[in-house]
Amino acid sequence: MSSYKLYSRISDHETILELWGASTKHPDSMFFFSDFQLSEWFEPEDQIVPWLFECASKLNFPYHAYSLARWACDAYEDMRGWAH
Repeated sequence: MSSYKLYSRISDHETILELWGASTKHPDSMFFFSDFQLSEWFEPEDQIVPWLFECASKLNFPYHAYSLARWACDAYEDMRGWAH
């Protein structure tokens, strides 16, 4: 995947991940946070990274899965201030 777009729709508060590759008119894949089985042990906003890992696990090619998982780790470290 060339790029990732993670956003929340204002109208319904749905968090969406779009994976963009070769196409410039539509994403190659879309994932919705509402489809993720939330744990009652954690706040929903703390489950974004596990959801991204689940999204990565559903990709066909290992390199794409790794790239998305790495991006999720980097985003988490940046959000938490744990960057190297």
